[in-house]
Amino acid sequence: MDTLAVTYRHIAYILSFETSTPELEVLLKTPSFNWDAIVVEGSNHLLLPAIYCRLKAKKLLHVLPKELVIYLEDITEINRNRNLALQNQINFITQLFKKHNINHVFIKGAALLALEPYEDNAERMVGDIDVLVSKNQLLTAFNLLKHNGYTKTFGFAYQTIGFRHLDRLISPNELAAIELHDELLIKKYRNLINIKEVLISKRYINSIPIPSTYYLSKHQILARQLNDKGHFYNSVNLKTLYDSLILNVHTNDILLIDLLKLKFGQSYLAMAKYYFTEFTRVSSNKNLESYTIIHLKYITNPVYKSVLKPIKHHY
Repeated sequence: MDTLAVTYRHIAYILSFETSTPELEVLLKTPSFNWDAIVVEGSNHLLLPAIYCRLKAKKLLHVLPKELVIYLEDITEINRNRNLALQNQINFITQLFKKHNINHVFIKGAALLALEPYEDNAERMVGDIDVLVSKNQLLTAFNLLKHNGYTKTFGFAYQTIGFRHLDRLISPNELAAIELHDELLIKKYRNLINIKEVLISKRYINSIPIPSTYYLSKHQILARQLNDKGHFYNSVNLKTLYDSLILNVHTNDILLIDLLKLKFGQSYLAMAKYYFTEFTRVSSNKNLESYTIIHLKYITNPVYKSVLKPIKHHY
């Protein structure tokens, strides 16, 4: 098996809640265990804090090289402080929008920070703060933020390209940019998520509105598969898979049934099933098996990276 596939499985083994501590300790103590690869791919998938937190929870930090423990601890502490600052931003936006009756929910990483499903909120790395806003209030919300400190924009022409969110709003005094969405998926597939239903489904966690678990999870998955072309490239994003694990997608029978109706959902579940033990309860079929085989061929075949991927990129 290719080294990359092995590394991915090792990361998933560390993150999984079904991996026993004794089993994992045996693996980590193997002389050939490649910590460098774990760090490189863990960084690529924005999972280093999660890896550290899961190993700490399993009381296995003593198995790691000492310098690696210090490195991961530092990164996790930096991310913990960043997330605290982002939570303050989320609270500010919530109060501002509540004051002006803006119908909204936080999505993606911001929603997960609000939900606090982790033993340690430092686990989740978050870039921008993404907010879904009712379409008829989108520009009002945008202007509210512009008049409350978010004075800079990234500079792309939303109206020209019909994108799913407005230009990123940036405050010189805050860590994260804000993206206001009125849609969640690329134009071709917007019918797969009903925006009105997402907003209606909202629940409040510490006064912060986020979607129902069903829609929060479904958006995470389809955004990865369609917006980020995960299905098109037969690629995997371990952070998104870990989000699904944290949100208990593997036990959400209604969502699983809906995902299995879509080829994009099937390819995602094939990746989840291959890398995470928790997803083995998902029934296999020929499509899932086929997607797994294709994925492994793509990450083991150098021709894909040098020829096929560029061709697909320009398709």
